[in-house]
Amino acid sequence: MLSEREWQLATLAGAWVAEGFASPHRAGFNNTDQDYFTHVVEAFDAVVGGRRYVYDRVISSGSRLYEIDVQDMAPFVAAPLGELVDHKSNVKSAPSFVWEGSPAFKRAFLQSLFEGDGSSSLLGRQHRAGELLHSQPPTRSGCSTVAARVWDRVPAVRIRSGRDQGLHRQSTGSQVVCSRVGFFGRKQEKLLRDLATIPTTSTAMSSDHIPYLADYVRQECGGTWKQRVVDQAQHRSDRALGAGSGQDPRQHLLDEVKAVIEPLVGGNYYAAKVASIEDAGVQPVYSIRVDSDDHSFITNGFVSHNTECRLSAFHGAATRHHRRDRRLRPELRRRRPEPSVLPARFPNLLVNGSTGIAVGMATNIPPHNLGEVVDAVVDLLEHPELSQDPAKSLSAVMKHIKGPDFPTGGIILGRSGINDAYTTGRGSVKMRAVCEIEEGPKGNPRIVVTELPYQVNKARLATKIAELVNAKTGRLEGIADLRDESSRQGMRLIIDLKKNAVPQVVLNTLYKRTQLQDNFGVNMLAIVDGVPRTLNLGEILQEYISHQIQVIIRRTRYRLRKARDRSHILEGLIIALDHIDEIVALIRAAADVEEARGGLIARYGLSEIQANHILDMPLRRLTALEQDKIREEYEELQRTIAELESILADPAKVRAIIADEAREVKKRFADPRRTNFAHDEGEFDIEDLIADEELAVSVSRDGYIKSVSLDTYRQQGRGGRGVRGAGLKEGDIVEHLITTTAHAYLLLFSNSGRVYRLKAHEIPKRDRTARGTAVVNVVSMRSEDRVAAVIDTRDYETYRYLLIATKKGMVKKTLFREYDSSRREGIIALNLREDDEVVRVRPTSGDNDILLITKKGKAIRFSEDKVRSMGRTATGVIGIRLDPDDEVVACDIINDDSDELLLVTQFGYGKRTKLGDFPRKGRGGKGVIAAKLTKPRGPIVGASVVRGGDEVFLISSDGVVIRMAVNTISRQGRSATGVRVMNLSGGMSISAVAPVVGEEEETPQGRLT
Repeated sequence: MLSEREWQLATLAGAWVAEGFASPHRAGFNNTDQDYFTHVVEAFDAVVGGRRYVYDRVISSGSRLYEIDVQDMAPFVAAPLGELVDHKSNVKSAPSFVWEGSPAFKRAFLQSLFEGDGSSSLLGRQHRAGELLHSQPPTRSGCSTVAARVWDRVPAVRIRSGRDQGLHRQSTGSQVVCSRVGFFGRKQEKLLRDLATIPTTSTAMSSDHIPYLADYVRQECGGTWKQRVVDQAQHRSDRALGAGSGQDPRQHLLDEVKAVIEPLVGGNYYAAKVASIEDAGVQPVYSIRVDSDDHSFITNGFVSHNTECRLSAFHGAATRHHRRDRRLRPELRRRRPEPSVLPARFPNLLVNGSTGIAVGMATNIPPHNLGEVVDAVVDLLEHPELSQDPAKSLSAVMKHIKGPDFPTGGIILGRSGINDAYTTGRGSVKMRAVCEIEEGPKGNPRIVVTELPYQVNKARLATKIAELVNAKTGRLEGIADLRDESSRQGMRLIIDLKKNAVPQVVLNTLYKRTQLQDNFGVNMLAIVDGVPRTLNLGEILQEYISHQIQVIIRRTRYRLRKARDRSHILEGLIIALDHIDEIVALIRAAADVEEARGGLIARYGLSEIQANHILDMPLRRLTALEQDKIREEYEELQRTIAELESILADPAKVRAIIADEAREVKKRFADPRRTNFAHDEGEFDIEDLIADEELAVSVSRDGYIKSVSLDTYRQQGRGGRGVRGAGLKEGDIVEHLITTTAHAYLLLFSNSGRVYRLKAHEIPKRDRTARGTAVVNVVSMRSEDRVAAVIDTRDYETYRYLLIATKKGMVKKTLFREYDSSRREGIIALNLREDDEVVRVRPTSGDNDILLITKKGKAIRFSEDKVRSMGRTATGVIGIRLDPDDEVVACDIINDDSDELLLVTQFGYGKRTKLGDFPRKGRGGKGVIAAKLTKPRGPIVGASVVRGGDEVFLISSDGVVIRMAVNTISRQGRSATGVRVMNLSGGMSISAVAPVVGEEEETPQGRLT
């Protein structure tokens, strides 16, 4: 028996090896099983102790993940678990006290290990009693990963140490594994249920997937090895017989038996069971003649179905030139190569659409009109500058592509679903059948359906309508008859109505309760450079154009290489024609071919290829007419080579070729749009009910957010008392204030490096003096995080990048669109270093200067070119080197030296300084003095680039807000201390500075706090 502490230590060790980590500065463990997690936390408190944090969150799978976070590592290192510190996943091993423990201790360790990272499942004939999901097996040098599989033939698991460390299995019996080791808790219950379902007797020999094969082997062969042959023949026809064994069982077979079995188990035949045979009556017979001996209809007693086909003219044109410089890869069975990509003379992904599902992802792209898609591609090709601006590119494309064009016709209702799908890659398109209300032969009204929504089956639709008409409850009233009058001329589904029925009411009911009105869920997921990505309409066409540019370049290089090779041969032939008599004499005098070839190469400087073609040249090429043809072909090749070289040297010619070939496809195959559009009477946008008024959005330090109409604040003079902007609880202060419009998207950056997106009207609107709503009720921000910056995404159309500055002086520049995500749980904005957090976020064009201001009055200015564009999750580079007690408090963008820098200190002092007084330095320096600070003035709390006519908000720590013009604040030199800009009550200080922006032409950095 184990003591309580031994059991806790074994449980804790197993959990940490399975799902934990430990670095010199931090340790942690997580699991989705709350009961198991609770036991681990209790064991941690008993064995390790010290301060730890426990929290939970919902992960992408929908499960709740429970986590323990250890930041004080001193107790952890002092405890027995200290052995695990700094063990990476690929070298993780069981602690030494596990190897030295008693069998009961090892059993408890394994139970916790299996519970943390194990599973039990029933997979076909092999029933796993448990499986640890680490990917690397134990190595000879040590237990580099604690990973092992416990199969149905493992009665016990024991741990061995020494030269061959690791987990080992013995003998047979899953039940013994369950009784001797098993899992810790909930997974043990599942294992017991799995074991209860395993049959006591095997039925593996009860059926064959290849009919009669087992019976044939039993009849013709004998011996103990026959069982293995039959086993291979069943369910495993795609594997080679005897794979993995020391001796091939086919060696024992008679030659006749081998000749029968080997073709059948090689995977070249598919045997399907005949369910039934019915008399089809008199049918037309077509004769198919195949000029090949191996295409006989009956082969070896089996029916072989051979089908031959060719591409249509449309798809033949689409894949034209696919053999030119193609890249091959092995196909699924790796028996023969196949092209890795086809040239696709038009965007097939959009024109024909695509539907598919894989593990964890799916795609559903609707078909589009070929003519519209080609027009959009040509527009992008003729205006390459659009590729630099995704918003303009998308707008240009949507002018040509009005919406999906389904082959079945129908009607698309409304534009909102199309706009969502084309701008974000996801949306829902509402489709409706084409229905007309007519008067029947007997005067009764009837509904005639001539076109159905895409992917709606006519037969199933008719069955559904009949079920609704005949239903006992909730039946569909007013329908008298239903019949299908479709023919080669088109579809015609007739719904006869009763005399007293109101046709429009019946039709609306059919729209609501049947697939006469349906939705197409658009999910434009595609593989881009081997990675699945959700693309909007503009990005799909830009990716297609990039692909086509590579296709044209590779095709041109291939043609150029072939032309140069042929030109080289013709040059040799021309030399031979110019010296024909000498060459004939040389060849006649040569003893053999090798001597003749060597003489040609030595005397005339020919290559071996040229010499071979001269030797192979027939005498008929010596006629005057043939000589002229050779010279004409050579001259034509020189013109071709020059043209091909000019194409490779000029990107505009490449784009023109793509456009011309796309126009050719459109001219040959484009047809009018089949799907029309109609207004959706029931469609309206919630924003249609919300005025796009100007708002002031404020966020407090304690995480309260609200929006207030901008008219609430009236302008005051310098030194005024201001109006109360927020009734905050004691100790809270207003930290961020931004002006925007109700329909604009906002990005909320947390101090921990995540970003959340929402629209301004989604923020609860409150009175001027109200405290607001907790941010965690508006976005899925963690309770311990706080808002570090608020960005107005109206800058998407103007600025390409977002610049992020951190407290420790790091800066990072990322494309603005990288943060355009609608995920409610937020996305990673950057990876922060230890003890660092986000301070400011600014939009930028990529051509400006960056200005960083620190709390101690230092400032550094450097060109934005010194900060390269990085991925969304990158950490960034050093912007300014700080003193130990200093930190960055503000960051702004400089695009005009005539602007000024407004600095405000903690105790209400401020000044304006010309930006020209701040010299441009290199990134990563110590900076220059921005203000000489004194104790009465306090450190700098806010700074912003301003210009004449701007206004600012000053917010005090007690929630008082003052709005004032920057012109009323004194302009001073770079080393000046400033003047009083706000009178503060006793003990109060300024907490935030926010410029006010009212007109669109104002610089976007003025909107940001």
